[in-house]
Amino acid sequence: MMALTYPLSYTQFLGALRIAEVTFRLSHPQEHTRLGDGTVISASLGASLWTGTIRLAQANHPRHAQMEALLALMDQPGATFLCNDPRQIGPANDRTGTILGNRAVTIHSVASNMRELRITGLPAGYALSAGDMLAFQYGNNPVRYALHRIVVGGTASSTGLTPMLELVPNLRPGAAAGLTVSLIRPACKARLLPEPTYATGRQALNRGASFDFIQTLR
Repeated sequence: MMALTYPLSYTQFLGALRIAEVTFRLSHPQEHTRLGDGTVISASLGASLWTGTIRLAQANHPRHAQMEALLALMDQPGATFLCNDPRQIGPANDRTGTILGNRAVTIHSVASNMRELRITGLPAGYALSAGDMLAFQYGNNPVRYALHRIVVGGTASSTGLTPMLELVPNLRPGAAAGLTVSLIRPACKARLLPEPTYATGRQALNRGASFDFIQTLR
């Protein structure tokens, strides 16, 4: 059997864990300056990235040892995995992707404000709602993984084309028409933040393992 290659797939990492609790949010690094007249000026300090915490469910020692072996692997420099919100498999109106099936969904067009796009290839009348997520890959050397949450949704036309969908975070250079879009387990590339918490236990059960993660664009 060949050694694992990065980023690890859902099946190789997140899908192999027993997850008890999840925090999955968008982090906007910024600073604020308050002027004498009460005006507050905000400035970005870097890219908006997905970040969060995953706490593992209690398990017997052999099962927890399997999960902690994966944590030890992912705690190494350069180790990455495909990270999606485990609470959300598909859009709110198609939770398991049954309606979507194996359709080839792509970006149709990107707005000049880099906050909106249209996608095509959907079933007629397919609804995307605020809170749904989508992902696509762009660029090369390295390939980058974009993950976005819909803020203003819409319903696909009879030809499978959506209206403009507003997203967070803003689209980055490289987002373009023709790129394949994932709506089922949409994921970014992420890495563990240092020093995950390993479980403690007595006798049969172990509990308390958790780790923090952050999206990486490289």
